[in-house]
Amino acid sequence: MTCYSDFSDKHLFTLLIQGDESAFSEMYHRYKEALYFHANRSLSDHDEARDMVQEVFASLWAKRKSLPVPDSVDAYLYGAIRNRILNFIAHQKVVDRYIGSIDTFLSFTTSTTDHPLRHKELEGLLLREIERLPKKMKTVFEMSRKQGMTYKQIATELNISDQSVKKQMQRAIRILRLKIKLSLFLSLFW
Repeated sequence: MTCYSDFSDKHLFTLLIQGDESAFSEMYHRYKEALYFHANRSLSDHDEARDMVQEVFASLWAKRKSLPVPDSVDAYLYGAIRNRILNFIAHQKVVDRYIGSIDTFLSFTTSTTDHPLRHKELEGLLLREIERLPKKMKTVFEMSRKQGMTYKQIATELNISDQSVKKQMQRAIRILRLKIKLSLFLSLFW
């Protein structure tokens, strides 16, 4: 029986490229904790860090046939997790800006637009789509946006983690954005 734990990283990577699942498993077990620690230190988000490590290894396996054997496997894996972290941070900045724009829209009490009717219709559309959110997501969204509660306050009141609140808000905003864009797009053709 082959003892993969005795193999060098480079040898494991070569076997992984050839489709050896045991080599892949050994590499995963060898690096998962270190990559998780690195991602979690950068993000302070246990769930996201765990997901990123899974994504790095899933991508590694999916692309194995087209990958060259790197000179330094650990540098390659750290580079992969670093790129995921940077992409996540960039995406978070976009999400935060979008949250700010929804906040502005929801708190905007007087219409400065030339088309108050469109403004009213858009506001109605947004409220309808908020009502259609899954119950827990809707509750979290309304506590944050209508009641002005922080993620920590919502987490305490609902007895869930701050990260769960954050994820629910991200998903709610993603759903609302897609539904509103779709509705606006379809309204162009009616």
